Amino acid sequence: MKKSLLLIALTALVAACSVDPQAAHERRQELIRHFFPNPSDQTGLHLVFGIETYGYYSNLEIMYFPDQVSESTVKKRVGKYCAQFKSKGVTGQAYTRDPSKPATATLADGTTRPAQRIWLSCYEKK
Repeated sequence: MKKSLLLIALTALVAACSVDPQAAHERRQELIRHFFPNPSDQTGLHLVFGIETYGYYSNLEIMYFPDQVSESTVKKRVGKYCAQFKSKGVTGQAYTRDPSKPATATLADGTTRPAQRIWLSCYEKK
């Protein structure tokens, strides 16, 4: 409960601030590199944001450009990420928490571009 309230408060604080697109781009790139250190796995990704459960980031929000990478490739990359965790219920496969939906990505130069947003998990939803 405390984590949820903190997350809501931080989200409201961030929403109230104006964002420097270049700084936001650099933060997004840092997050992408954290989850996908292999440069070839970073292709087509705009945002990767992890939610910690079970002691690691087992749920990921991903925004990607479908003209550069397919949804199935994104899922394979997340499956590879998940496979490193030796937890009960982790199969090395990515499970869809929230299906892919159209989104708008703001680039480093401040322009926008169509993208897709999907929530994936290392655990099958039961």
